[in-house]
Amino acid sequence: MTGLPAEWFPGHEDGVITPLAQAMLYPYPAPQGDFFMVDGLPRLAPDGIGADALRGRVPVLSVGSNRAPLQLRRKFGPGASLPVTAAILHDVDIVFAASLSYYGAVPATGFPSEGARVALNIAWLDADQLSHMHDTEALGIAYDFIRYHPGAVSHGDRPDADDPVFGQPVHGYESRAGVLGFDGKPMAHAAIKAEGRVFPAMDEPSMLSRVQAMGQPLPEGDDTPLEDWITAMQAS
Repeated sequence: MTGLPAEWFPGHEDGVITPLAQAMLYPYPAPQGDFFMVDGLPRLAPDGIGADALRGRVPVLSVGSNRAPLQLRRKFGPGASLPVTAAILHDVDIVFAASLSYYGAVPATGFPSEGARVALNIAWLDADQLSHMHDTEALGIAYDFIRYHPGAVSHGDRPDADDPVFGQPVHGYESRAGVLGFDGKPMAHAAIKAEGRVFPAMDEPSMLSRVQAMGQPLPEGDDTPLEDWITAMQAS
């Protein structure tokens, strides 16, 4: 670990996340409240981030790893600078998508669930950052860029909540692969807590084990450890 706070950058060696940690620790830790990314590091804003710091930027709700300073630094580099504000997603839960990322994680996506409330955050991106984020999300291939219905996303109790900047449409990314579940129900991601959750939940390593078991049956007596399976998948 080289100068990166372990609280927000777990699983790192020499300043870089290890391949196994990148898969198994998804979607990575994220602050509960507002924060700025400043030179690739989170700077918490306990008094909140006001509307003036957000003007001219596009609000993009993060439902998976984009919530996390680790992922924002990985995508935008050590010079990453942008504001991130706390938000609540209503009547949608965060579940596993029916896909695998190139680094071996089963990613998260939203799925309708009446009464659910999920604490997430919004990355406020400038035009160049939004274009780059589209590239990292494989827009049109892995994800669609969507606009949430009015009222689906709320910004919490803010002194300037009536400012037009908080009234503009909120966007996000939705998996084109659909959702992964069992017994006819989506499987919620246990690492992302929700009030009013009705779906069963599972953490990332448990889901990866299920996906491993869903693959080609192993020869009798072959009990490949999950870590070895992930490493082989990342190398393929």
